[in-house]
Amino acid sequence: MQLLDKMEEENIPKTAITYNAAISSCEKGIVPQKAYEVFRRMQNEGIAPSAVSYSALISAAEKGGQWKLALDILGEMKENGHLGNDVAYSATISALSKGLRWEIALQLFRELQASGRQPSIVTYNATMTALEKSLQWERALDLFDEMKLNSLPITVVSYGSAICACDKGRQYRQCLEFLDEMTEMGIEKNVIIFGAAKSCMEKCHRADIGLLLMERMRKEGISPNVHCYTSVISACARSDMWEKGHELYLELETVFSFSPR
Repeated sequence: MQLLDKMEEENIPKTAITYNAAISSCEKGIVPQKAYEVFRRMQNEGIAPSAVSYSALISAAEKGGQWKLALDILGEMKENGHLGNDVAYSATISALSKGLRWEIALQLFRELQASGRQPSIVTYNATMTALEKSLQWERALDLFDEMKLNSLPITVVSYGSAICACDKGRQYRQCLEFLDEMTEMGIEKNVIIFGAAKSCMEKCHRADIGLLLMERMRKEGISPNVHCYTSVISACARSDMWEKGHELYLELETVFSFSPR
Protein backbone atom coordinates (compact mmCIF):
# COMPACT_ATOMS: atom_id res chain seq x y z
CA MET A 1 0.00 0.00 0.00
CA GLN A 2 2.84 2.40 0.82
CA LEU A 3 4.42 1.75 -2.56
CA LEU A 4 1.13 2.50 -4.31
CA ASP A 5 0.79 5.75 -2.33
CA LYS A 6 4.36 6.72 -3.24
CA MET A 7 3.69 6.05 -6.93
CA GLU A 8 0.61 8.25 -6.72
CA GLU A 9 2.52 11.08 -5.04
CA GLU A 10 5.15 11.02 -7.79
CA ASN A 11 2.55 10.68 -10.58
CA ILE A 12 3.94 7.34 -11.68
CA PRO A 13 1.22 5.49 -13.61
CA LYS A 14 0.04 2.25 -12.06
CA THR A 15 -0.94 -0.78 -14.14
CA ALA A 16 -2.75 -4.05 -13.60
CA ILE A 17 0.65 -5.69 -13.12
CA THR A 18 1.48 -3.23 -10.33
CA TYR A 19 -1.76 -3.95 -8.53
CA ASN A 20 -1.48 -7.70 -9.03
CA ALA A 21 1.95 -7.61 -7.38
CA ALA A 22 0.53 -5.62 -4.46
CA ILE A 23 -2.35 -8.09 -4.00
CA SER A 24 0.06 -11.03 -4.12
CA SER A 25 2.23 -9.32 -1.52
CA CYS A 26 -0.79 -9.06 0.79
CA GLU A 27 -1.57 -12.71 0.13
CA LYS A 28 1.92 -13.79 1.19
CA GLY A 29 1.61 -11.64 4.30
CA ILE A 30 -1.77 -13.25 5.07
CA VAL A 31 -3.60 -9.92 5.21
CA PRO A 32 -6.72 -10.56 3.09
CA GLN A 33 -8.41 -7.31 4.10
CA LYS A 34 -5.48 -5.30 2.72
CA ALA A 35 -5.58 -7.37 -0.48
CA TYR A 36 -9.28 -6.58 -0.80
CA GLU A 37 -8.62 -2.85 -0.30
CA VAL A 38 -5.94 -2.90 -3.01
CA PHE A 39 -8.30 -4.74 -5.34
CA ARG A 40 -11.10 -2.18 -4.86
CA ARG A 41 -8.64 0.68 -5.23
CA MET A 42 -7.57 -0.82 -8.54
CA GLN A 43 -11.19 -0.85 -9.74
CA ASN A 44 -11.86 2.69 -8.46
CA GLU A 45 -8.93 3.93 -10.54
CA GLY A 46 -10.49 2.46 -13.65
CA ILE A 47 -8.08 -0.46 -14.04
CA ALA A 48 -9.95 -3.63 -14.90
CA PRO A 49 -8.87 -6.64 -12.81
CA SER A 50 -7.58 -9.59 -14.79
CA ALA A 51 -8.04 -13.28 -14.03
CA VAL A 52 -4.67 -13.06 -12.24
CA SER A 53 -6.00 -10.24 -10.02
CA TYR A 54 -9.08 -12.22 -9.02
CA SER A 55 -7.08 -15.39 -8.40
CA ALA A 56 -4.56 -13.53 -6.22
CA LEU A 57 -7.35 -12.02 -4.11
CA ILE A 58 -9.06 -15.40 -3.73
CA SER A 59 -5.74 -16.91 -2.63
CA ALA A 60 -5.37 -14.13 -0.05
CA ALA A 61 -8.86 -14.87 1.27
CA GLU A 62 -8.03 -18.57 1.47
CA LYS A 63 -4.82 -17.90 3.40
CA GLY A 64 -6.82 -15.82 5.85
CA GLY A 65 -9.54 -18.45 6.21
CA GLN A 66 -12.22 -16.17 4.75
CA TRP A 67 -14.33 -18.57 2.70
CA LYS A 68 -17.22 -16.14 2.20
CA LEU A 69 -14.91 -13.53 0.67
CA ALA A 70 -13.28 -16.16 -1.57
CA LEU A 71 -16.70 -17.34 -2.76
CA ASP A 72 -17.92 -13.78 -3.41
CA ILE A 73 -14.82 -12.89 -5.43
CA LEU A 74 -15.09 -16.07 -7.51
CA GLY A 75 -18.71 -15.13 -8.26
CA GLU A 76 -17.69 -11.60 -9.23
CA MET A 77 -14.90 -13.00 -11.39
CA LYS A 78 -17.39 -15.07 -13.39
CA GLU A 79 -19.93 -12.22 -13.60
CA ASN A 80 -17.28 -9.97 -15.14
CA GLY A 81 -16.60 -12.40 -17.95
CA HIS A 82 -13.59 -14.24 -16.58
CA LEU A 83 -13.83 -18.01 -16.65
CA GLY A 84 -12.79 -19.12 -13.20
CA ASN A 85 -9.41 -20.81 -13.68
CA ASP A 86 -8.13 -23.82 -11.80
CA VAL A 87 -6.13 -21.65 -9.40
CA ALA A 88 -9.22 -19.64 -8.47
CA TYR A 89 -11.36 -22.75 -7.99
CA SER A 90 -8.79 -24.68 -5.97
CA ALA A 91 -8.12 -21.68 -3.68
CA THR A 92 -11.85 -21.15 -3.13
CA ILE A 93 -12.34 -24.84 -2.39
CA SER A 94 -9.44 -24.74 0.08
CA ALA A 95 -11.05 -21.75 1.81
CA LEU A 96 -14.34 -23.66 1.99
CA SER A 97 -12.45 -26.63 3.42
CA LYS A 98 -11.23 -24.47 6.31
CA GLY A 99 -14.82 -23.38 6.89
CA LEU A 100 -16.09 -26.99 6.76
CA ARG A 101 -18.38 -26.11 3.82
CA TRP A 102 -18.01 -29.36 1.94
CA GLU A 103 -21.32 -29.08 0.05
CA ILE A 104 -20.30 -25.82 -1.65
CA ALA A 105 -16.77 -27.13 -2.24
CA LEU A 106 -18.09 -30.22 -4.03
CA GLN A 107 -20.56 -28.09 -5.98
CA LEU A 108 -17.74 -25.87 -7.25
CA PHE A 109 -15.68 -28.91 -8.18
CA ARG A 110 -18.54 -30.35 -10.24
CA GLU A 111 -19.18 -26.93 -11.76
CA LEU A 112 -15.59 -26.84 -13.01
CA GLN A 113 -16.01 -30.28 -14.55
CA ALA A 114 -19.35 -29.35 -16.13
CA SER A 115 -17.65 -26.42 -17.88
CA GLY A 116 -15.58 -28.95 -19.81
CA ARG A 117 -12.34 -28.26 -17.97
CA GLN A 118 -10.43 -31.05 -16.26
CA PRO A 119 -9.67 -30.17 -12.64
CA SER A 120 -5.99 -30.40 -11.79
CA ILE A 121 -4.53 -32.67 -9.15
CA VAL A 122 -4.39 -29.61 -6.84
CA THR A 123 -8.13 -29.07 -7.17
CA TYR A 124 -8.86 -32.76 -6.62
CA ASN A 125 -6.68 -32.75 -3.51
CA ALA A 126 -8.34 -29.60 -2.16
CA THR A 127 -11.81 -31.09 -2.68
CA MET A 128 -10.84 -34.40 -1.08
CA THR A 129 -9.50 -32.52 1.94
CA ALA A 130 -12.72 -30.50 2.20
CA LEU A 131 -14.72 -33.73 2.20
CA GLU A 132 -12.64 -35.69 4.71
CA LYS A 133 -12.40 -32.75 7.10
CA SER A 134 -16.21 -32.59 7.15
CA LEU A 135 -16.41 -36.36 7.81
CA GLN A 136 -17.61 -37.07 4.27
CA TRP A 137 -15.06 -39.86 4.02
CA GLU A 138 -16.96 -42.00 1.52
CA ARG A 139 -17.26 -39.10 -0.90
CA ALA A 140 -13.56 -38.35 -0.43
CA LEU A 141 -12.62 -41.93 -1.32
CA ASP A 142 -14.98 -41.87 -4.33
CA LEU A 143 -13.13 -38.78 -5.56
CA PHE A 144 -9.81 -40.54 -5.03
CA ASP A 145 -11.04 -43.42 -7.24
CA GLU A 146 -12.12 -40.85 -9.83
CA MET A 147 -8.60 -39.37 -9.84
CA LYS A 148 -7.18 -42.78 -10.62
CA LEU A 149 -9.70 -43.42 -13.40
CA ASN A 150 -8.73 -40.08 -14.97
CA SER A 151 -5.04 -41.12 -14.83
CA LEU A 152 -4.03 -38.05 -12.83
CA PRO A 153 -0.57 -38.06 -11.23
CA ILE A 154 -1.41 -39.09 -7.66
CA THR A 155 0.76 -37.31 -5.08
CA VAL A 156 1.63 -37.79 -1.42
CA VAL A 157 -0.98 -35.11 -0.65
CA SER A 158 -3.63 -37.19 -2.46
CA TYR A 159 -2.76 -40.27 -0.44
CA GLY A 160 -2.64 -38.19 2.73
CA SER A 161 -6.23 -37.07 2.19
CA ALA A 162 -7.30 -40.61 1.31
CA ILE A 163 -5.70 -42.06 4.46
CA CYS A 164 -7.24 -39.30 6.59
CA ALA A 165 -10.60 -40.26 5.06
CA CYS A 166 -9.95 -43.89 6.08
CA ASP A 167 -9.20 -42.64 9.57
CA LYS A 168 -12.51 -40.76 9.72
CA GLY A 169 -14.38 -43.80 8.43
CA ARG A 170 -12.43 -46.38 10.46
CA GLN A 171 -11.43 -48.23 7.31
CA TYR A 172 -8.15 -49.73 8.44
CA ARG A 173 -7.87 -52.34 5.69
CA GLN A 174 -8.24 -49.69 2.99
CA CYS A 175 -5.72 -47.56 4.85
CA LEU A 176 -3.14 -50.37 4.71
CA GLU A 177 -3.83 -50.90 1.01
CA PHE A 178 -3.07 -47.24 0.36
CA LEU A 179 0.23 -47.51 2.24
CA ASP A 180 1.18 -50.51 0.10
CA GLU A 181 0.17 -48.64 -3.08
CA MET A 182 2.45 -45.77 -2.12
CA THR A 183 5.34 -48.20 -1.75
CA GLU A 184 4.59 -49.80 -5.12
CA MET A 185 4.38 -46.41 -6.84
CA GLY A 186 7.56 -45.12 -5.21
CA ILE A 187 5.77 -42.28 -3.40
CA GLU A 188 7.66 -41.40 -0.24
CA LYS A 189 5.62 -41.44 2.93
CA ASN A 190 6.03 -38.91 5.72
CA VAL A 191 5.22 -38.61 9.39
CA ILE A 192 1.78 -37.13 8.61
CA ILE A 193 0.85 -40.15 6.49
CA PHE A 194 1.91 -42.57 9.21
CA GLY A 195 0.28 -40.45 11.90
CA ALA A 196 -3.11 -40.64 10.14
CA ALA A 197 -2.68 -44.40 9.58
CA LYS A 198 -1.90 -44.97 13.27
CA SER A 199 -4.85 -42.86 14.30
CA CYS A 200 -7.00 -45.15 12.15
CA MET A 201 -5.54 -48.23 13.87
CA GLU A 202 -6.27 -46.66 17.25
CA LYS A 203 -9.93 -46.06 16.36
CA CYS A 204 -10.21 -49.64 15.07
CA HIS A 205 -8.54 -51.11 18.18
CA ARG A 206 -5.73 -52.57 16.06
CA ALA A 207 -2.74 -51.97 18.31
CA ASP A 208 -0.98 -54.92 16.69
CA ILE A 209 -0.94 -53.16 13.34
CA GLY A 210 -0.11 -49.83 14.96
CA LEU A 211 3.02 -51.39 16.44
CA LEU A 212 3.99 -52.82 13.07
CA LEU A 213 3.58 -49.37 11.53
CA MET A 214 5.97 -47.95 14.11
CA GLU A 215 8.59 -50.44 12.94
CA ARG A 216 7.77 -49.76 9.31
CA MET A 217 8.31 -46.05 9.88
CA ARG A 218 11.75 -46.61 11.33
CA LYS A 219 12.74 -48.95 8.49
CA GLU A 220 11.76 -46.22 6.02
CA GLY A 221 13.89 -43.69 7.89
CA ILE A 222 11.00 -41.68 9.36
CA SER A 223 11.10 -40.75 13.05
CA PRO A 224 7.74 -41.07 14.87
CA ASN A 225 6.46 -37.85 16.43
CA VAL A 226 4.51 -37.47 19.68
CA HIS A 227 1.19 -37.98 17.89
CA CYS A 228 2.39 -41.31 16.47
CA TYR A 229 3.46 -42.52 19.89
CA THR A 230 0.28 -41.45 21.66
CA SER A 231 -1.97 -43.03 19.01
CA VAL A 232 -0.28 -46.41 19.37
CA ILE A 233 -0.15 -46.15 23.18
CA SER A 234 -3.87 -45.41 23.21
CA ALA A 235 -4.49 -48.33 20.84
CA CYS A 236 -2.54 -50.62 23.18
CA ALA A 237 -4.69 -49.50 26.11
CA ARG A 238 -7.86 -50.26 24.14
CA SER A 239 -6.53 -53.64 23.03
CA ASP A 240 -5.46 -54.81 26.50
CA MET A 241 -1.79 -54.61 25.52
CA TRP A 242 -0.87 -52.39 28.45
CA GLU A 243 2.67 -53.76 28.83
CA LYS A 244 3.59 -52.83 25.28
CA GLY A 245 1.86 -49.49 25.70
CA HIS A 246 3.91 -48.81 28.84
CA GLU A 247 7.12 -49.64 26.97
CA LEU A 248 6.23 -47.11 24.28
CA TYR A 249 5.35 -44.55 26.95
CA LEU A 250 8.80 -44.88 28.51
CA GLU A 251 10.37 -44.67 25.05
CA LEU A 252 8.37 -41.51 24.34
CA GLU A 253 9.67 -39.87 27.51
CA THR A 254 13.24 -40.81 26.60
CA VAL A 255 13.07 -39.73 22.95
CA PHE A 256 11.44 -36.36 23.61
CA SER A 257 12.96 -35.74 27.03
CA PHE A 258 9.69 -34.82 28.64
CA SER A 259 6.63 -36.38 30.25
CA PRO A 260 3.38 -35.94 28.29
CA ARG A 261 1.39 -36.25 31.54
